[in-house]
Amino acid sequence: MLIDAFAPHPDAVEIHRIEIAAPGATVYQALWTTDLGQSPIVRGLLTLRSLPARILHRESRQRPIPQLTLQTVMTAGFGKLAEEPGREIVLGIAGQFWRPTGNSLPFNREHFDGPVPPGLARAVWNFTVHETKPGHTLLSTETRVVCGDPASRFKFRLYWLLIRPFSGLIRHVMLRAVRRACQTQEVSER
Repeated sequence: MLIDAFAPHPDAVEIHRIEIAAPGATVYQALWTTDLGQSPIVRGLLTLRSLPARILHRESRQRPIPQLTLQTVMTAGFGKLAEEPGREIVLGIAGQFWRPTGNSLPFNREHFDGPVPPGLARAVWNFTVHETKPGHTLLSTETRVVCGDPASRFKFRLYWLLIRPFSGLIRHVMLRAVRRACQTQEVSER
């Protein structure tokens, strides 16, 4: 997998999968076009995560993103690290995720080359599409985090203890949104 090049020995890993009754090409296209944040759960959790910055006025008050697609995720801070079209996309972000505000750096591809600097962490997030049999596809997402030093690792693990269940819930909801989009597309094509 392409993700292995960016985080071969992660400090944290989160994996989620869903079976979708659709061809791989359909699933990959839906991955790029589906509103992954259409669920009130996802919108609510993302809003909750942004509250400290809004309260402290450290981030300008922006209108909510009308749709949460892979493209808007990249516009909001993640960057595309690698892609094998139709098969896998890898996104990345670096920062101090455990901080309530100012916790991510502007995307810079160089943050993903070489060791992670002390005081920082790097997160890589992929989606893979694997057609298990004709018309049936396994869509997976994996998040890996690598910390730059023991102090960052400790802070991240405390943060992850609290955030991991919600992070997993967001990913489950996103995968189900892609499945729903594929099912809707299959029905409309009949």
